[in-house]
Amino acid sequence: METVQDSSVTTSVYRDLPLSQLRESPTNPRRRYDEAALKDLAASIQAQGILAPLLVREIEPECYEVVAGSRRLRAAQIAGIESVPVRIVPLTDTDAVCCQAIENLQREGVHPLEEARAFQLLAQQRYDLAAIGSKIGKSEKFVAERLRLIELIPPIAEAFLNDKLTIGHALLIAKLPQAQQPEAFTAAFRSVYTTSNGQTSILVPVRELAAWIESNILMELSAAPFDRTDAALAPEAGSCHDCSKRTGANALLFPDGSSDQCLDRECFQAKVTAHVNRSLEANPRLIQISTSWGTRNGGPLGRNHYTEIVVPKPGKRAKNPTPAQKKCAHMTQGVVADGGNRGQILNVCAEPTCPVHHADALESKTAREKARIAQRKEDAKRKLELVARQRILTAIIDKAGAPLKKGDLETIATAFLEYLPGDCRTALAQRHRLETGKPSASKDARSLLASKVFALDELGLCRLLLEASILGGAANGYSRGERLEATAKRYRIDSGKIRASVRADFEAKRKQQAERGVGSKRKAKAQKKRAVA
Repeated sequence: METVQDSSVTTSVYRDLPLSQLRESPTNPRRRYDEAALKDLAASIQAQGILAPLLVREIEPECYEVVAGSRRLRAAQIAGIESVPVRIVPLTDTDAVCCQAIENLQREGVHPLEEARAFQLLAQQRYDLAAIGSKIGKSEKFVAERLRLIELIPPIAEAFLNDKLTIGHALLIAKLPQAQQPEAFTAAFRSVYTTSNGQTSILVPVRELAAWIESNILMELSAAPFDRTDAALAPEAGSCHDCSKRTGANALLFPDGSSDQCLDRECFQAKVTAHVNRSLEANPRLIQISTSWGTRNGGPLGRNHYTEIVVPKPGKRAKNPTPAQKKCAHMTQGVVADGGNRGQILNVCAEPTCPVHHADALESKTAREKARIAQRKEDAKRKLELVARQRILTAIIDKAGAPLKKGDLETIATAFLEYLPGDCRTALAQRHRLETGKPSASKDARSLLASKVFALDELGLCRLLLEASILGGAANGYSRGERLEATAKRYRIDSGKIRASVRADFEAKRKQQAERGVGSKRKAKAQKKRAVA
C-alpha cells in the first residue's frame, strides 16, 4: 500500500460561530457518547465556557463541518449556548479524515473498536500499516490486530462495545471468518449457577476460548487428505497456498503459530468432499470405510468389518509382524468417509474369510456357533422338564380329595409361610412363643415356623393357615382389620365385647401404675425427712 503524507495546514482563522451553522462530520470515528459525561461537560461549559476551540472546515457558505470537537458541540447544545469558539482550517476530504483519525487516537480511554475505525479511515486514505504505526508509536502487529476488529459481525461488535467481551476474546473471534464467529461467540460464555443470580453466563478465560477454537474450528492443513496446491479442486476457493484464510498467510495476526491452519472450516470440509468424490470417480473399486463401528445399509463399511494394513517400509520390517503389518490376497484400497481422517486413502482388508486379518473373527464365529448349539440343547431340555412337571401336577390334582390329608396341609402351610411378609412371620412366631426375646431377623422366624408345621396335626395346620391368612392380609391388598372383623363375625364372636374387656384391663393396669407411683413418692419423702432429722 502506498504511503501518503499529511497535507500541511498553514492558515487558520479563529471565530465564534452560531451552533446553527455547525454540522457533525459523517466520517467521525467516535460512535459512543456517555450521556452523563456530556451533562457534566455541559455544566462546565455553562460555568466557564468552551476553553478549547472546535476544529472546523467550511463545506458551504455559512455552513461548517466539525472535524474535531463533536463532544464539545453536543455539550454546548445541552448547555443551551448560542455560539462556540472555532478554528476554521481549509481542509480537503482526505485531510479531514486524517485529522479525525489522529485526534481520535489521541483521546484517553478510547475503545479498541473505535481505534480500529480510526485506523480504517487512515487505511482508506492509502496509509500502509507501517505509516499508521509510526504516527501513533505502535507496531505493525498492533495496527493489524486493531484493523481486524472491523471484521466482527454487528452483534459481536456491539457486545464488545458494551464491555461484554475483553480485547483478547474479541481478537480471537475477529480472526475467524464471519460465518464462524457466532459459534465462537457462544463458546466464549459458560453457564453457571450462583446463589445470588441463579443460572447465569460468565466469560471463559481467553486461553480456554483459544483452546476451543483450536479444537473445533481451525483445521490442520498438514493433515489435509487433498492436494493443497490444487486450485481446480474447489475453483471458487482456489488453492490453499494462495488463500488468505489460513494462519500462515498472515504472520502479524498469527505470529506464534507453529503450523499452518485453515480458518474456514466449511471451505476445508468442502474440499475434503470434493476430494472423496474425485477419488471415487477415478477408482470405482475404491470402497468407502467408516471410523465408527457397525455398518448401515448402503453406508460406509464399519470399523469392525475391515482391517487397516500398514506395511512397514523396506528395511524396517518387524521380526514378528502383526496381522495389520502383513499383506494378503484380498488387500484393496478404501477411502475414509467420516471422522477426523475423512478423505484419506488406506490399504485395507475387508474379506471376512481372510485367514490373515480375520482369523480372530473366524474363531469367534465358530465359538458363537458352538454356543448357539449348546443353548438350543439347553432350551430343549428346559422345555421338556417344564412339560413333565405340568403333567405331574395335573396327575396330583386329579387324585387329591376332600378333606385334604396331613401331607397336603403341610405342603400348603410351608409354601404359604414362605410367601408371607417378614413382619407377619415374626408376629406369628411370637404368638406361638417360638422365640425368646425380640427376634433379630425374619430368617429365624421362617426356620422356626417351618419346624412348627411338621409338629402339628390336621387341626393345628388348619388353624395355623387361618391365623397366618388373617395376619398376612395386608400383603394381599386387604386391611388386616377388615379381614379380622369379617372372620370374627363369621364365627359369631363379639368384637366389641372383647375390645371393652381390653380397655378395662388397660385402665386397671394404669391405675395400678399410678398407685405405685404415689406410694414411691411418699416413701421417698419420708426417707428425706428422716435424713434431715
